[in-house]
Amino acid sequence: MMNKSVNLTFLTIMIMGIILSVSSNSWFSVWMGMEMNLMAFMPMILQKNNMLSKESAMTYFMVQAVASMLLMVFMITMPSLNFYNMKPIMLMSILMMKSGITPFHFWLPKLMEGLNWNMCLILMTIQKITPMMMMSSLIKMNIFTMMVMITSVMVGAIGGLNQTSLRKMMGYSSISNNGWMMAAMMMSEMTWFYYFMIYSIMTVIMTKTMDNYNIFHMNQIFMMKEPLIKKMIMMMNMLSISGLPPFIGFLPKWIVIQSSLNYMNLTLIASMVMMTLITIYYYLRVMYSTMMITYSEPFWVNIMSKNSNLLMMYSTLSIIGLTMMTMLMWLY
Repeated sequence: MMNKSVNLTFLTIMIMGIILSVSSNSWFSVWMGMEMNLMAFMPMILQKNNMLSKESAMTYFMVQAVASMLLMVFMITMPSLNFYNMKPIMLMSILMMKSGITPFHFWLPKLMEGLNWNMCLILMTIQKITPMMMMSSLIKMNIFTMMVMITSVMVGAIGGLNQTSLRKMMGYSSISNNGWMMAAMMMSEMTWFYYFMIYSIMTVIMTKTMDNYNIFHMNQIFMMKEPLIKKMIMMMNMLSISGLPPFIGFLPKWIVIQSSLNYMNLTLIASMVMMTLITIYYYLRVMYSTMMITYSEPFWVNIMSKNSNLLMMYSTLSIIGLTMMTMLMWLY
């Protein structure tokens, strides 16, 4: 088990790698920054000495190493490539593999199952920054991009339906949000930035709440020995991250839908909205089971529950955030 100073050191190296990548003007510097990020994240995954952590670390290393190798091969062969129109698609595919976007998503849910909540948080937020920022400078509206967006939302919706593991459920929700983030990139860099910031805030609240209560599976939520109001706030935070109005998670999707009316195919956006309804359904299913089903088994003992009141306050801000943001936008 690493102490906090070692973790802080690795986190600092990760941030330095991100800064190097996003501020560089060459793909070699981007590659070097992503490798710094990978080498700092690997020891953090291996904090717990168990088989799941080792398997997750190996899976993550193999996927990222293959993507890095492909990026290096692309950089070497790029001057001699005659297929000019294929270059952005090849680069996009490599970056999609690094960030777990469909069709290169298969490693992400399984990987998250072997991580603790703090590592899941880093994987779903910090580790997406560099690939997503590089993609935002390459993305163009074409058949390839539209297929990736709709399949990401579809996989995220259908994949999470029969899950009992909250980490896998969050993983599939992350894949779905990747599709929406790509749609936000089509609008403008600022739209994508807003979406990513709100998504990151909701993910922080969600993962920290689950980490605080030491919850990893749905049945543990059902058997929580907590007041009903706390369970309600936690469930509403889940609905917020799924994108259900009037919670703040609906705001970035609303901005994308509103901005896309003049730029994108309405059938594409309608399909993405329909797939997102499935995501909302499986979060609603968890909420219904938690509120309505009574269990005779012993309650789940929350031995790690220390800062529950602070987390409930953050969750409340997430729930009423859409009203606050709407008022601020109106005043602006």
